[in-house]
Amino acid sequence: MNVYFFVINMGSIFGSFLLLFFYWQESRSWKKTIVVYLISLAALELGAFFGRLVRGLSYGTKDPVWELLTKEQGTHFIGRVIFVLLFFPLAYRLIYRTRSREWIAYLDLLCIFLAFQHMFNRMACLFEGCCMGKFYRGPFAFKYSWGRGTGAGYSYSVYPTQLFEAVCMLVLFLALLYLHKRRKRLLFVFCICFSTVIFISEFMMEGTGTIRVMGCSVIQYAAVLLMGMTGIFAIAEKYESRKKKERRSYEKQ
Repeated sequence: MNVYFFVINMGSIFGSFLLLFFYWQESRSWKKTIVVYLISLAALELGAFFGRLVRGLSYGTKDPVWELLTKEQGTHFIGRVIFVLLFFPLAYRLIYRTRSREWIAYLDLLCIFLAFQHMFNRMACLFEGCCMGKFYRGPFAFKYSWGRGTGAGYSYSVYPTQLFEAVCMLVLFLALLYLHKRRKRLLFVFCICFSTVIFISEFMMEGTGTIRVMGCSVIQYAAVLLMGMTGIFAIAEKYESRKKKERRSYEKQ
């Protein structure tokens, strides 16, 4: 196992322990903790296919969609995030056969894991020497002082894209922990912050071979989609809250 996969797996292992602890805190039931964790794991594993799809589309490949989903190639975490946020509520409601929005408390906690995991993802990229930024010589420019690689980050300094995303994810992770302690909603904060970081980072990415539509990459459009999903979640929650208030008013009468 090389350093790249070692760092990513360390993030997954430590993140899983953290997630299990939070799920147990929420449910106070080990049975439900395990079931919800397995739903989360299924969402994350299936989401890998959509991470490959986003990466494949960003290079304008003419391969069929099925090959993009299944072929071992590069991936982008935002594809996995979007799939997880769509799949988890549906799977939870199907398994527990409930229309209540209790799933959102667990999805909030899953957002903490997603921020934590992506921090490790980008640290892995830094050690691997992939996902480099464009040529850059200004403040915070990055250039490897070790290794025998050539090109971006080795032969010349670049934007510190991996460090930028890793540091942003660390800040987001700590912010989500703080908000969780105060019993605040985490989903909207995560979606807005994560999509914004990815959108900005793409402008600094080296991006050779990627296609751009109106100056933006496919990954940036995926970030916009994630922002749009935030609005849909917010409208749905507001609608549900209004229905609860109306139901309580009716019961009092």
